[in-house]
Amino acid sequence: MTVSRHINRQNNKRRRRRKTLLIILAVFVVLAGCAATYGVYLTKKLQNVTDHAQNQLTRGDKSDLRTEQVDPVKDNFSILFLGIDKRENEPARSDAMVLATFNHGSNKVKMVSIPRDSKVQIVDPTGTRDYGISKITHAHAYGDANDNQGVDYTVATVEKLFDIPVDYYVQVDFKAFVKIINALGGVKMDVPVRLVTQNSKDKTGNDAIVLEPGMQTLNGEQALSVVRNRKSPGSGGDFGRGLRQMEMIEAIVKKSTQLSSVTKYGNMIDSLNGHFQTNLTFGQLLSLRKYAGSLSSIDSMQLKGTDDSSTGVYYYTLDQSYLQEVSSELQNQLGVTPTATDGAGSDADPSDDTTGQSRAASPKATH
Repeated sequence: MTVSRHINRQNNKRRRRRKTLLIILAVFVVLAGCAATYGVYLTKKLQNVTDHAQNQLTRGDKSDLRTEQVDPVKDNFSILFLGIDKRENEPARSDAMVLATFNHGSNKVKMVSIPRDSKVQIVDPTGTRDYGISKITHAHAYGDANDNQGVDYTVATVEKLFDIPVDYYVQVDFKAFVKIINALGGVKMDVPVRLVTQNSKDKTGNDAIVLEPGMQTLNGEQALSVVRNRKSPGSGGDFGRGLRQMEMIEAIVKKSTQLSSVTKYGNMIDSLNGHFQTNLTFGQLLSLRKYAGSLSSIDSMQLKGTDDSSTGVYYYTLDQSYLQEVSSELQNQLGVTPTATDGAGSDADPSDDTTGQSRAASPKATH
């Protein structure tokens, strides 16, 4: 299936698994901490899964916006968390994107959720094509169709958007989320209203996940429905969904800290096997455990914008002033200076399809 055909299909499939990467971050930190706490058995298991997940970016070990490679043990650094919807014989797309920045001195974590339909300049890090303005989720599809470089294209596009280096990435498919919750034995959460959500295979009707309001223990499918739903009456739309996602993080961390069984931790680690890839080494992953205490006070942001269907295709047009504010916060968090002439996204005018390419990739675009 061609990329263009694949992208056209996406326009009619907006109800997707989104923005659960905050949860994946929490799980990764918990796993790193439990491996260090429980010793050789879990450490070896986590190392084996991480080693099999290694996939380096084409650019190498260092962002082009860095003068030298960063060390997460001692430096400020950033991680792009990607949740992908991967289907047979189709380029994968990134349905969830969260950019996290870690400050070594303060141990603080700042995160920004990037809506998948955000209208941005797509960056080809190889410099061979100019894709112009499109939805940010398309970056992965374009790259995936070009020698499986979906992550490379997405990283370069995000660097362009915020004008900061993206040092590392973690890519997870959504099967992992369901498996992680089930490995925990479920999580307890107060469901605020009646939620009716398509299941993890996007099926509705009799196959939909129906949850009544009240405190209850959720299995993997049910937990996924809670963090996906924004359409049910009283669910609060994107804002309500964001609140439930943060509550889910707290529920996962709380349940994880209550576990006394090494086997359950082992099952959590096993649930990731074959469902994620990263350029973080095992040692670097373990270094994340120092941020475990910051999970309850993450400074979480979501890009602001407006719904735009004026062209007949739905886009989320970003508020450029707020984008600049977020970019400045992330730059301060990392201790880096902007490289773009007029700041982040300054030359990414959503109405201009001739936008220049990113300094992060330094390409010479051709049509």
